[in-house]
Amino acid sequence: MYYYKTTKTNKGLVTSEHPLTEQEIVIKEIGGYNVEVRQQRADTDDMRFGFTAISPKAVAKMVLVKGDELPLTITDKPVKNSDGEIIPNLFWAH
Repeated sequence: MYYYKTTKTNKGLVTSEHPLTEQEIVIKEIGGYNVEVRQQRADTDDMRFGFTAISPKAVAKMVLVKGDELPLTITDKPVKNSDGEIIPNLFWAH
């Protein structure tokens, strides 16, 4: 797994199955308006992301750069949002 980002609350790490490459700007319709959105490109079309819960204190001690390899394993258990809906392409990792 490759480090992608830390959540806004510093309570989770998001990793990617494959290294992400450069960003591209795409146009998406959001709220009835066409807006430019930055989107990461991957070397593959079937990208899965991993989510690992972590303490904010541990995150503060980590020095991670996007693309760093982490010794995590992705599971087949999907992550759900607070409404119980499955978040596409996001699975628990440990």
